[in-house]
Amino acid sequence: MNRILWMEHVNWTRMTIISIVFGLPDLPFVQERLLQNATDLGNCLRPFYGDQIADRYAELIKEHLLIAAQLVTAAAKGDTATADAKEKEWYRNADDIAVFLNQINTYLSVEEVQKMFYTHLALTKKEAVTMIQKNYQEDIQVFDDIEAEALAMSDMIASAIVMQFCYLFN
Repeated sequence: MNRILWMEHVNWTRMTIISIVFGLPDLPFVQERLLQNATDLGNCLRPFYGDQIADRYAELIKEHLLIAAQLVTAAAKGDTATADAKEKEWYRNADDIAVFLNQINTYLSVEEVQKMFYTHLALTKKEAVTMIQKNYQEDIQVFDDIEAEALAMSDMIASAIVMQFCYLFN
């Protein structure tokens, strides 16, 4: 997986959270750019797995991003019931991604991918919460963790692709 795309994923997610929390007028444009990341991540799989799998992965990542935006919006408005429901949906989507990645590449175990995505979700939630609470110093520390975790996610997926298609990388 392209490390740059995972860095874009967390950076555009952060910009979306900022725009939602602070009611910035750039939100539609930031969200549009964030959703482009789902397409880009899908396109990374296209040369290895073909169109159908690449498109499905892009759909799953897009769903992940849309649910996150809905969750943050609800949390920023103080709508706990909706935020809780969206968080459950978000974790269900993470489970779907873990199963999907394992189905296309057995070097990615469901448990490892699930753990990786659960960490990603927990950190992203903490990022949004600290921002909503105006705890900016902790928010920056959390984002440092998010960046490191995104690189680890990218490396894990890339390593599995290299192992599965080792004949292409010799």
